[in-house]
Amino acid sequence: DHVLDQSVHIARCRDMPAPTPAVRLAPFDRVEDALDMVRVRYRDLDPELVGKVTAASADDLRSWHDTGLLHAIEADRTVVGALAVVPADILWIDGAVIHEEVIAAEHAGHHYASAAQRRWAADNPEELLIGTIDRRNIASRRTAEAAGRARLLDLVFVPLG
Repeated sequence: DHVLDQSVHIARCRDMPAPTPAVRLAPFDRVEDALDMVRVRYRDLDPELVGKVTAASADDLRSWHDTGLLHAIEADRTVVGALAVVPADILWIDGAVIHEEVIAAEHAGHHYASAAQRRWAADNPEELLIGTIDRRNIASRRTAEAAGRARLLDLVFVPLG
């Protein structure tokens, strides 16, 4: 009798599958490139998700860029996406939280997002990699599970009375 709001996907990084060698993480040369990539991806968001998921703010992206927490996802020497993983907590669970992850539309469908998560995990084996996913965001749920992050908690709406 309840309705799923968000699922929480978690894995200890050392337990995640090995990364794909063809995908790597690197700093963005220019933070503006990351800002543009995020803006375009959210502009072209699936209508089902509009108003349900929001992009990281430009200030956050700039701050994460300055502190080395924002990564360009590269495949075949081409930047295909962006990943920001930030030390934080969800509910009572401390770890590294995926705060932004986008793959440019023209590079979608190649599993770059899950490969990027596995690459990040391999470089940070002692961390917990955590993220919340809106119930409507089926692609992100599949990505998390393909990366090795299981759905361990659900936030739900429970009817009163």
